[in-house]
Amino acid sequence: MTPRPISRILAILAEETDDLAGIAQRLDTLIPELVMHLPEHATADLRDLQRVDALWQHLRDISRVLDTVSASVETGARLDPSALLDQVRLDYFRHRLLDDPVKPDLGRGDGQPILF
Repeated sequence: MTPRPISRILAILAEETDDLAGIAQRLDTLIPELVMHLPEHATADLRDLQRVDALWQHLRDISRVLDTVSASVETGARLDPSALLDQVRLDYFRHRLLDDPVKPDLGRGDGQPILF
């Protein structure tokens, strides 16, 4: 497999993490609506919902750190992505690491919920 620039792999990770942060942030904005429909005895669930706020903030911070590190990696530093691909389950993400396509808006969807 052709080695890829480490800086680009880190930048892709930063972009993907930022997209995930956006999804979590949108979920966080839905929490007040969800809380209105929870049974009164569901206080443990409320604590878990509060963690969504921390989730999107952590993901956003990780994205910024990855982006900063990607800018500081030596220009010629390269990595064979094979070892990375062995860790990835999602075809979309595997494809992104290999071909670096234009990324879709992960959190937007097509308006049709897919429940599984």
